[in-house]
Amino acid sequence: MALFRVLHALRERGLTPLVVSIMAPQGEHFPDLGIETRSLNMPRARLNAQALRRLRDIVREFQPDIVQGWMYHSNVLAHLARTFASQQAGRRVPLAIAIRSSMTLFAQEKRLTKLVIRLDAWLSRRADRVFYVSRLGERQHSAFGYAKHRAMIIPNGFNCDTFQPMPQVRDAVRAELGLAPDTPLVGLVARWQPMKNHRGFLAAVGMLAERHPQAHFLCVGRGCTAQDPAVLACTPESVRSRVHWLAERGDIPRLNAALDIAVNASLAEAFPNVVGEAMACGIPMVVTDVGDSAWILDGCGRVVPPGDDQALSEAIDAMLSLPAQARQQLGARARERIMRDFSLQAVAEQYWREWSALVAASR
Repeated sequence: MALFRVLHALRERGLTPLVVSIMAPQGEHFPDLGIETRSLNMPRARLNAQALRRLRDIVREFQPDIVQGWMYHSNVLAHLARTFASQQAGRRVPLAIAIRSSMTLFAQEKRLTKLVIRLDAWLSRRADRVFYVSRLGERQHSAFGYAKHRAMIIPNGFNCDTFQPMPQVRDAVRAELGLAPDTPLVGLVARWQPMKNHRGFLAAVGMLAERHPQAHFLCVGRGCTAQDPAVLACTPESVRSRVHWLAERGDIPRLNAALDIAVNASLAEAFPNVVGEAMACGIPMVVTDVGDSAWILDGCGRVVPPGDDQALSEAIDAMLSLPAQARQQLGARARERIMRDFSLQAVAEQYWREWSALVAASR
């Protein structure tokens, strides 16, 4: 989504992008934004002769001026795409790769993923740029063996017209959930997976259930469904009737804007989009101190150690105990922070400048 937003923001620059996905893009609400997309249809993201031929044919037909990889597996394939493009052009086509994560949980990665990351690090010295989304990611990957002299940090950007305060949706969302207009609402937006730590979030809100009997809790993201026994097993009985599972949704800006407090409970991140998106909607946050989360938040909420359920619970409790006006002031500061430092157009222009410079230098 971050890549599509950048490309869409540059449409007026005359950019003609083609996105090649390893597997078919998933998600009912995945927008194409008018950007041509083709898939290699690689089963389980494993390279095979058919996918290799398809990649070669796509590149030779499109004849790119520059190739941009986007995350580990894509970066490795981008080197192949650059080889095909250079053969077609009769000159060295520039290549940039992008690292979108931290290495905090590298030890827990699958064996094949570890091999891909090591290969990506070795190949990075052949890339012209290595873009990182976070400062932590750059430090960790450079220490791991990625080409430090080619590193550049470009953070995620946020569309502050899409993600903005919407006072009018507060009552409407609560009505949809069958709640009273004055119900405190705390939300976590993330797909269901261990790293996103829904278990810790649910444990934390379970601890404060009695102190805030009117509060309700929202979990939004792929896999967040009460029909999953694993999901229910993680939900304390004390809040089971007050947790709303909305699965994957296409109206995240609207849901964010209806919250009183947003939470990111992740155990590891690089530059979490959910933090910037909630802040752009004017919502104060509680975040775990992972990746660049604390730097993005910049005092507009609470920061707690990752994996500390008690600290997370206490931080949410403290935020719920604030007067509504104090939370609104924190939210207003949060939006100002995002608009000033992380607007989508400013971030997209950074990519445009770097791509343009690389193309110019290659000719």
